[in-house]
Amino acid sequence: MKRIVINGFGRIGRSALKVIFETNDLELVGINDLMSIENAAYLLKYDSNYGIYEKEVKIEGDNILIDGKSVKYTSLKEIENLPWKSLGADVVIESTGIFTSQAAAEKHLAAGVKFVVISGPTKDTPTVVHGVNTQDGKVAVFSCASCTTNNISPIIEILGRRIGIKKAILNTTHAYTASQTLIDAPSKREPRMGRAAANNLAPAATGAAVATTKALPQYAGKFDGIAVRVPVPVGSISDITFIAERPTTIEEINRILTEESATPRYEKVVDVTDQPLVSSDIVKSPYAATVDLEMTLVVDGDLVKVMAWYDNEWGFTNQMIRQIQSI
Repeated sequence: MKRIVINGFGRIGRSALKVIFETNDLELVGINDLMSIENAAYLLKYDSNYGIYEKEVKIEGDNILIDGKSVKYTSLKEIENLPWKSLGADVVIESTGIFTSQAAAEKHLAAGVKFVVISGPTKDTPTVVHGVNTQDGKVAVFSCASCTTNNISPIIEILGRRIGIKKAILNTTHAYTASQTLIDAPSKREPRMGRAAANNLAPAATGAAVATTKALPQYAGKFDGIAVRVPVPVGSISDITFIAERPTTIEEINRILTEESATPRYEKVVDVTDQPLVSSDIVKSPYAATVDLEMTLVVDGDLVKVMAWYDNEWGFTNQMIRQIQSI
């Protein structure tokens, strides 16, 4: 059984705890975050997106108890001081959004873990998307990229292998996140990210398409995209449009995606639906991508559009946990 620790107890860190507690081969032994243990326990129990956590959450000294299972809680700034060695930890989920460089993440190795899994895109570490390039996850430090990258990469891999893709572009209609502001305010990222998140459709840059090319390097320079942040707190849908290398049809595209969703490689990663879903229907879905078969389009034989739903928190977290289970 792998022993897991979490550094950074935000949206993804708390989701990771809940997913880990539903597995049989992972054990959570430690959490590190600068917020108080009282606040951590409160946010774990009460969640605006997913409701009240069904397990009992209590505090006992410097431990959080989840249904009686004790998890060590620390609030340390320096990675080198984290108690990973004494906890016997094998893997750390680095979900602070801060220690994303190879050099910074490697400090976790010195603190005692064998693997560092970064819950976001990085500039200089390997990128691993479970199911797409799972075998690359044997390195000690790697990024699981972003929720959107995990959503689109399987679709690109499948259709690139089965049909062929000359070039592609992405538009993800994405739930708002903590990188935006609640009311109009200056933004260090880009001006539109400073507009009130719950009031606006806000076009934004996304690195998801480029990050996909780290997992699938054959598409470098041939895939890019944008995002539109929308006034929902969770639940997103990607729109992938590409030029196929050979003529195809709506029926063939949907048949291929349906076939691949049933394979051992993708059965837990990709789902398909012919139901008229909306974003709230995808909340807490564990899949990286749920292809909306009704929305598939093919124009003149080679211009293809595929749309896929995803819970941008829960689906991504499940992908990350699946990858941890595979290393």
